[in-house]
Amino acid sequence: MYEQSYLLLANWPARFCCMYVSSPGSAPIRLFIIDAQPLIAAALYHLFAANRPFEVVGTGGHVDASRLRATRPDVVVLCQDHGSTGLCDMIEACRSAVPTAKVCVIACHLHPEILPRVMQAGADGFTVKDADPSELLEAVVHIHGGGTYIDARMGACLPVSSNSVRRVRTLNALSARETEVLKLIADGYSNREISIALSLSEKTIKNHISRIFSKLHITARTQAVIHAIKTGIA
Repeated sequence: MYEQSYLLLANWPARFCCMYVSSPGSAPIRLFIIDAQPLIAAALYHLFAANRPFEVVGTGGHVDASRLRATRPDVVVLCQDHGSTGLCDMIEACRSAVPTAKVCVIACHLHPEILPRVMQAGADGFTVKDADPSELLEAVVHIHGGGTYIDARMGACLPVSSNSVRRVRTLNALSARETEVLKLIADGYSNREISIALSLSEKTIKNHISRIFSKLHITARTQAVIHAIKTGIA
């Protein structure tokens, strides 16, 4: 399927291959790549196939629910340059087809204005096609592990307290559980109410909140609420 594309990619720099290597016993991260441009789809296929722990289980030019259900990917790499409405519809279609899969959006250009809507639609990550390949590999690993990834250049969209940490990096991203806690904080829940809603102890909730404050470089619940609103979490 990709013979011609592989010829085009044969002379790529060596750094595009074997940039991320997991331990031999690691289970593969199953990927489904969606991109309307065959050459870009082939390039992404080549990048992920050349690195562990990734296994590309399918590619396509659009969201095909039956193929997604059949291949059961862990992560859908959604590489499209639609407006926020079209892109959000595609994210929701992926979520509907494979509810357990994570979704990593790769846009053609930086679109700060659509970031909150895309993340609210269910994306677990947002980056751009000119990102460094090694960062993309790390982003997908992080997303697969339950975290949230936002391209560092989108950091200006997020309310952080120091210019030295304005770039949003993988290690600063909130986990899925931390995002749940943040949403409940924004909804006005107390620690006790959050613990009841999530069936967790109050001590665990306090630990989650402490990590949220540390990652977002904030010190008060009001700042957490502002962050949640600006990023579309609330």
